Amino acid sequence: MINLDRSPDRLAMFREQAEKLDIAFERLAAIDAATIREQRGRMTVGEIACFESHRLAWTRLVESGEPWLAVFEDDVILAPPIAPLLRSHDWIPTGVDLVKAETFEASTKVSPTGIPVEGTVLHRLLTTHCGTAGYMVSRKAAADLLMRTEQYMRPVDIAMFDPEQDSCRHLNIVQMIPALCIQERFLADRKQSLPQHADLIARSEVFDPPPRLHGAAKYGREAKRILGQIGRPRSLLRSLTPSRRLVVPFLES
Repeated sequence: MINLDRSPDRLAMFREQAEKLDIAFERLAAIDAATIREQRGRMTVGEIACFESHRLAWTRLVESGEPWLAVFEDDVILAPPIAPLLRSHDWIPTGVDLVKAETFEASTKVSPTGIPVEGTVLHRLLTTHCGTAGYMVSRKAAADLLMRTEQYMRPVDIAMFDPEQDSCRHLNIVQMIPALCIQERFLADRKQSLPQHADLIARSEVFDPPPRLHGAAKYGREAKRILGQIGRPRSLLRSLTPSRRLVVPFLES
């Protein structure tokens, strides 16, 4: 669990959940944005610190020799069915590299069918689904991500969970549906209340959604997108793969 030294309240919140679910965890001291001096394109210092914190987690996994690692950010809310899944990796299908356990409550595409596991179903992730508040990563994938993100210029969730990115397009990424964790702020939004803990990462505008187009402009953009995919066989194959678009729900207790 990634946690800033100056955020003991978040650590306490996560520890309370872990105790209720009877799961053990190790705290990983997050990289503080206040210590960041470098620049990486249009990324904010918060995004850079977040990326470096996750890279630190991947490094720990590679050095440990363990086959899998579950990584959580300290503002995550866990659904009870996740507990037994954190005690073993036997349920993860052979060939899977990354398991995204959270929902960012944004529209994404997944495979129409999946593999049931306790409390959820694993579907292949086909398009971008942001957020790194909760995921499972294999040691092989962690080593590969470390190599491919040495010169990163995008936020960590894009590098991990956007199948169009070179850093992860070769990985087999599955999404839990329903998701078994979510950032606290999303639950607060539903209740129209302020989250208990404010978001600590100022987001850049690198990945603002494109403006909504109509008529000829819309068809022109689609034509350009398809031509681009023809030049990238994997992207074209992904676009032709049967899919299901949805906002991944969170399994609330």
